[in-house]
Amino acid sequence: MKNLAIAVLMALMCVAALSYGQAIDANLVGTVVDASGSAVPNANIEIRHIATGVKTDTKTNVDGQYRLNNIPIGLYNVTATASGFATATLKNVDIQLSKTSTANITLQVGSVSTSVDVSDVGAVIDTTTSQLQSNFESRQIVNLPIIENANGLFGALNLSLLSAGVSSNGGVGQGTGPSVGGQRPMNNNFMIEGVDNNNKTVTGPLVYVPTEATAEFTLLQNQVGSEFGHSSGGQFNTVIKSGSNEMHGSAYEYFQNRNLNAVDAIYANQGIRNNPRFDQNRLGASVGGALIKDRLFYFANGEYAPLGVGSTVSTPVFAPTAAGFAMRSRPSRTSSG
Repeated sequence: MKNLAIAVLMALMCVAALSYGQAIDANLVGTVVDASGSAVPNANIEIRHIATGVKTDTKTNVDGQYRLNNIPIGLYNVTATASGFATATLKNVDIQLSKTSTANITLQVGSVSTSVDVSDVGAVIDTTTSQLQSNFESRQIVNLPIIENANGLFGALNLSLLSAGVSSNGGVGQGTGPSVGGQRPMNNNFMIEGVDNNNKTVTGPLVYVPTEATAEFTLLQNQVGSEFGHSSGGQFNTVIKSGSNEMHGSAYEYFQNRNLNAVDAIYANQGIRNNPRFDQNRLGASVGGALIKDRLFYFANGEYAPLGVGSTVSTPVFAPTAAGFAMRSRPSRTSSG
């Protein structure tokens, strides 16, 4: 029996090793050239995540090109070194979720001890694919007004309505969420940290990430790389915040109340001058940091979201009064001539 249990455990470990989710990171490509525009082969490329200090390196090929796959999102410093050239560094290169970014570097003739820093590299664009996407980072997710339960969605997913080619589903069913690129909502695909988050019954997201815990949300619309998603509609990819070398956290409350909104015309036409009960106080806190600097990080978020609601009929309902019932209970009288 003991040997059987060990065999089963080993088999499960092998299956786990072979199970893969969708990519929850990004790629970085670029070309290293000298001042005349000629390729610099075998140059060393090192990227350093500013928040965590984690480093990754590679070398350019004979054409001076380099590629780094599966890079966690965030801001990076990209450094190129080669014999006979001064060290060049691109600072604050923004690596975005589900995107192949391009960062080209020009080396100047000089000694390796000489350093050239480029502080502002501008927007990093994807020149390798025709993939159409919209990215929303944590600051936008927290600061932009988000309509709760728009198109059946919650939290950061509602920001998808700010993207070109995305519209309301019109309330005609066919799944939860907006219409992306003219597709039915049931053709959308929802992922959290590369794990399938699709509700198999109503074709929408199964769970939601609290707004304060969302690191980045991206919507992919067409010509999507297989590592980033599937389906013919929108690819809704979400990743959760992580820790960093600096301790950080937040305490927050999102407050909605019946007294904050105007009375709907439907109620006003019925003589109802107060909104039905709707009281929501979403209280939460988050904290993140490093257990071991540059090595091991933590992040935690907790949220309490009580909701009190009351309903009011949208159309008057008429019923007989006591006098009406009494009248109906009287025997009818007929006259004869």
